[in-house]
Amino acid sequence: MRQARLFIIAFLLPASLAFLGFLSKAALLDSKQAFDRQNLYLLFDPGSFDNDPLLDSFLIPAGTEHETLINLQLLGLERDRLAYIARQGDEVTAIAVPATAEDGFNGSVELLIAVDMYGRIRAARVIDDLDSDELYGVLDIIQSKWMEEFTDNSMREILGISWKAITPDNEYDQFVGASITPKIVSNRIYDALVFLQSNRIVLMTGDA
Repeated sequence: MRQARLFIIAFLLPASLAFLGFLSKAALLDSKQAFDRQNLYLLFDPGSFDNDPLLDSFLIPAGTEHETLINLQLLGLERDRLAYIARQGDEVTAIAVPATAEDGFNGSVELLIAVDMYGRIRAARVIDDLDSDELYGVLDIIQSKWMEEFTDNSMREILGISWKAITPDNEYDQFVGASITPKIVSNRIYDALVFLQSNRIVLMTGDA
């Protein structure tokens, strides 16, 4: 009888540990997604979507090759990242795309730019670089008044923001540093808008 009990324990213990490990991973994923969801929703206008943009997303790979997307080089991505779609019913109301601004020498800044279907920026934010290849638990937004200057602007208007005076109040140097200039950030945001225009139909139909 004692040997039978030991056999049952030996049989059940690995399965129990594996199940607990699965629950732990699931809980961790839920926590990461909740963190991203809370921050992602701030990029879209309240009441402009009724879906879950975090899950209504698609992978944009680093590099320049993709079956359906073109001009990937405009985003400058250094690793695979997600783009997010906001919908009201069946209608796409905005898309948030990732981008990386870098000068090729002094470093880089991770960006996330939400744009409505009229081509106007709903929000452009800097994402704290967690140096991770994971897709969730990464949307740690760095607050900056300078980045808020891009809101409600279109392609024709945003390049002028790069020449606006930077004051201590707008915190630009806090998250970018003197090595990455405002012009580099503005140029990458402009490129991201060009990317969206180039892939508008593909992104809206969900064929990415």
